[in-house]
Amino acid sequence: MSKTVNLVIPEQFKELAQPSKPWRHIGFYGGRSSGKSTTVALLLLVKAMEKPLRILCCREIQKSIADSVHKLLSDLINKYEFGGWTVTENTIKYKNGSELIFKGVHNNTQSVKSTEGIDICFVEEAQSISQDSIDVLIPTVRKEGSFFVWCWNPLTEEDPVWVTIASKPDDRTYIRKVNSEDIEQLLPDSVKYEREKMRRDNPDMFAHVWLGQPLTSKTGTVFGKQIAQAEIEGRIGSVPYDASAGTYTAIDLGIGDSTAIWWFQMVGQEIHFIDHYESSGEELGHYLSIIKNKPYNYTTHFLPHDAKQRELQTGMTRVEFFENNGIHNIEVLRPTNFQLGQDDINMIARPKFSKVWIDRDKCERGLKCLRAYHYEYDEKNKLLKDKPEHDWSSHSSSAFIYALIAAQESTEAQQVNVQFKTFVPKEFRQKKDDDWF
Repeated sequence: MSKTVNLVIPEQFKELAQPSKPWRHIGFYGGRSSGKSTTVALLLLVKAMEKPLRILCCREIQKSIADSVHKLLSDLINKYEFGGWTVTENTIKYKNGSELIFKGVHNNTQSVKSTEGIDICFVEEAQSISQDSIDVLIPTVRKEGSFFVWCWNPLTEEDPVWVTIASKPDDRTYIRKVNSEDIEQLLPDSVKYEREKMRRDNPDMFAHVWLGQPLTSKTGTVFGKQIAQAEIEGRIGSVPYDASAGTYTAIDLGIGDSTAIWWFQMVGQEIHFIDHYESSGEELGHYLSIIKNKPYNYTTHFLPHDAKQRELQTGMTRVEFFENNGIHNIEVLRPTNFQLGQDDINMIARPKFSKVWIDRDKCERGLKCLRAYHYEYDEKNKLLKDKPEHDWSSHSSSAFIYALIAAQESTEAQQVNVQFKTFVPKEFRQKKDDDWF
């Protein structure tokens, strides 16, 4: 005996429920509590019950099945009493052969590439998906008639999903903004209360959290104001290499993650960022080759404090690996706390930014990361945390902060030397160490 289930689907999702044409990309973005994930998940279940489909549900990082939409889909199956589904720990299957698969893309590209016959790719939390992951997914989902569904709450205007998929939609791309006010009749009173409270108390954050506006310098970007000021003052543009000045590198070493490198020079009181490189999935030797093949006269290479840790695989530290491969003049920076707190950002990075010049072309990727670098948002308490989010923008931004810390410490060292030469008599400094006490 068949069972009739009445589903309430907001009008904004009609093109997914009953598409007017064969879309390749369908995207839903906007503020929180707008029903994007729930509605998309529900419609995917319905489609999978109508005919056999292979649906890939993915996100940038999935350390466990708990990070996926597996639970959301399972809960919807139970809520609407959809029969015929088999829910296991890692997959969800329907009696007609439909299958839902769950994967994280980052550091899992080979597994994703080998996933054949995908009909629909549902990308959840797409604001965090990296450009590298997008470049892996699009050619992987190649079955005739296959399509993507992207869902996201925007972070910045530099989100790769916005730049690559949504900002310039073509005739096979459908993008729809959906906010909580569009599904007002479906919202519980508790959600409405929190929304209106933030609208009244913090309108700037309200625009981001509830209306889906990108973060600005007012609402959560780490260097938004500093970059805007640098643009006004003309400090972002052409910054040529000065062969008479030393060149430094600041490197964020990714362990199973992206590695980012900034090349910079200290010219008088100014810090000139002349080049940038970032990649992932490469051996450390690849980055050393990039450094050695640049036509720069190197002074010092700055590495993060954990570069002294010995690795189990090689038995060497990162410092030793660099030196064994011809990269010398290495300085390991003190432990930083910008991932955990504000001291290095507020006391060094932001003040030093007024001295920063950045080459717009050679540092294009680095600039995108700096513009997008933002603080974590505490969903429970509806406020920004005091530590930056770890996502695609954080690797280059971390290396940039390392460079500013290195520049600050270099300045402090010069000041100490000046004081020493000024106040310590020559004849006293010439005495042997034994005579100092």
